[in-house]
Amino acid sequence: MQRWEYKVVSFGDGRFTAGLNDYGRDGWELVSVASDVHAAPAAEEKGSRLPVPGALGKLEDAASRLSPQTPDPPASLTTLLWVLRRPLEADE
Repeated sequence: MQRWEYKVVSFGDGRFTAGLNDYGRDGWELVSVASDVHAAPAAEEKGSRLPVPGALGKLEDAASRLSPQTPDPPASLTTLLWVLRRPLEADE
């Protein structure tokens, strides 16, 4: 009975063809491509971290009440996962 060794890789730099050719030379064959969706890193807060005079803070607060802002939906990143396999050596 044939037994297989599996490997899951991700090519973050866009070198898909070169990367797959390298694995192919080592005896790996492509079985499937799957997507891995995960949350994107949180963006840093907008605005400065400098102290704001009281009057400016009150103006910003009043302006935010006039035009309420809806929060942005959480961002997500999709990474392609390449599933490879190669036959295991027969045990002797």
